[in-house]
Amino acid sequence: METGRHKSQAVILRRTNYGEADLIVNFLTPESGKVGGMAKHGRKSVKRFGNVLTSLSLVELEFTASRNRELVRLERGELLKNYESITRDVERMALAGYVLELVDGLCAPLDPVPAVFRLLLWCLDRFDSGRQPEEAAFIFQIRILALTGFGPSISGCPVCGQPALAGQDLVLNPEQGGVACKTCVPSGFPISPGTIKLMDLALTLDLEKIDRVRTAPRVLDEAGPFLRAYITYTLGHELKSSRVIEQLKRRKLKG
Repeated sequence: METGRHKSQAVILRRTNYGEADLIVNFLTPESGKVGGMAKHGRKSVKRFGNVLTSLSLVELEFTASRNRELVRLERGELLKNYESITRDVERMALAGYVLELVDGLCAPLDPVPAVFRLLLWCLDRFDSGRQPEEAAFIFQIRILALTGFGPSISGCPVCGQPALAGQDLVLNPEQGGVACKTCVPSGFPISPGTIKLMDLALTLDLEKIDRVRTAPRVLDEAGPFLRAYITYTLGHELKSSRVIEQLKRRKLKG
């Protein structure tokens, strides 16, 4: 990143208290990718930041980058859009936390990813509207994995080379990088041809047209556990928010 003053739209990914009043903040911008910054008195300076560093929102940040400093210096922030509706629903809040944690884990520092930024805003808008949030999270996971170079292969079996939709029984296996024939790779998550087709649609359809996709509960039941396992395998650790989502699902099933 060039030294000097910058202004950009941003979504806060993670913040950590530092000292008595400061904040260390990871945020995503369309121009600079994931950026780490220090907000001096960020927990107390209402005039400079209000609550933009601690709320789930789209903000505009001003920050200064200096040579030989890993963190930029956050100067001020302005709220552009508050996703307040998400914060009133525990399940959507858990999904939003998962999405932000996934962005933080997959995106390299200072690697411009405008497509990921657009995808993140699309997903938060869907969560905020309350329309099919689990479906939005499913689409988000598949697309961000592809955009960051970690996408699972769903075209065919890596062992025998058979196309994924050639009629054989299929599994999704994280260690094999995606779909495989059950005869070649006996272990994995069973997957139907219909779910493979939906995953392909979620990957290839323009984001502006993706709202036309309707994801049946069966697709989420089949692909969801694999995506969580694949992400854990890719990152080398389980996302904390993934455990929260599983706990909420178990409570919901118990009634």
